Amino acid sequence: MSHPLATRARDRWSTFSAAPHRLFFATGITWLLAWSAWWTALLGARLGGIQVLEPGVPALLVHGGAMLFAVFTPFMYGFLWTVFPRWMPAPEISRGVTLLVFWLLNLGQVLALAGLLVSTRLHAAGWLLLATSMLAAFGLLARSLARASSGVPHAFVALAGLAAGVAGAALFTVALLRWDFSAWPLVRALGLWAFLLVVYFAVCHRMLPFFTSRVVPGYVRWQPAWVLYGFAALGLARALLEPFAALRWLATLPLAGIALLCALKWWPGQRMENRLMACLHYAFGWLAGGLVLAAAADLGTALGIDWVPARAGMHMLGMGFIGSMLVAMVTRVTLGHSGRPLMLDAWDWRIFLGLQFAVALRVAGEFLPGATLGLSGTGALLWTLCLGAWAARRLPVYFRPRVDGAPG
Repeated sequence: MSHPLATRARDRWSTFSAAPHRLFFATGITWLLAWSAWWTALLGARLGGIQVLEPGVPALLVHGGAMLFAVFTPFMYGFLWTVFPRWMPAPEISRGVTLLVFWLLNLGQVLALAGLLVSTRLHAAGWLLLATSMLAAFGLLARSLARASSGVPHAFVALAGLAAGVAGAALFTVALLRWDFSAWPLVRALGLWAFLLVVYFAVCHRMLPFFTSRVVPGYVRWQPAWVLYGFAALGLARALLEPFAALRWLATLPLAGIALLCALKWWPGQRMENRLMACLHYAFGWLAGGLVLAAAADLGTALGIDWVPARAGMHMLGMGFIGSMLVAMVTRVTLGHSGRPLMLDAWDWRIFLGLQFAVALRVAGEFLPGATLGLSGTGALLWTLCLGAWAARRLPVYFRPRVDGAPG
């Protein structure tokens, strides 16, 4: 006869592993919190003149690598595993290989984070597993797309972005193993411009007009394919132009134009009473603003004018667009796939606004050199606290059955 605790654990695991978004969203939230907490603690220690948390690997590279390839990828897996079979349609990815990617990903995260305190070799071993999990995920999604009855542009673009992510993670792993970080600028460019922004934009192009049309009567969905393909091509071009500082604006300027055009075309044109929809549009606004700052910085570099701090735009894109869109999109998918109403309550709304303020503090720090460390630390602390509050509300859902009794 099974022990009640063992039976309860099996039931929880069965519920938790019933759908890919449960596995990977919970994983993503856990490691987003863990890496954010480490970075916040490190900045706090630096403010206090404490060196004990400094890793053996350059801290800025660790933080950059984690944000680019370790933190946001689990959310991509959870989303793409869910929508690929629905978009085309395509065969679902089997539970067995899904769990293999899940365990590879989590073991890699554990080793990478533990290695910061224990050994640089352990940290590199963690990244080897993380890169392997990304390669496996790419292969499984590519196989699903190849077996689809009909492909959709968003699936091809998202997969192309994931391929760039695999390349960037592999380069970063090689850099750690060889202790040669000369390729870091290319790694960073691939991770941001060709991977994260391309995948996120593909999802936004597909889902943002669709979600809005479900809420706003008479809303006309504007989703031309040239916008999607153009953004993806320019994102890759910007990554490859990273070594050529005087030419980067050739990609960032039209990218900013596309983002601004989409922000205007997708705006519902009325006051947004639905807070969940508002979050999605406000998050997208950070993409337009971040790309405008990035284009201004790149133009300044080409003209020899230092008028905009380059990292201001990067934080708008990373914390602002990618972070805020992640919270908004994951919240919507989690509510919908747990049988709950697609509405934000007052606490979720406050958490989202807190995240926006954290981004504003971080960006302001780039324009106020004398206060950079203080504003960065405060912004990071607020960001972590808001994410913690968001996680406390979302994580339990993945271990409970749907409230409507439906499977998944």
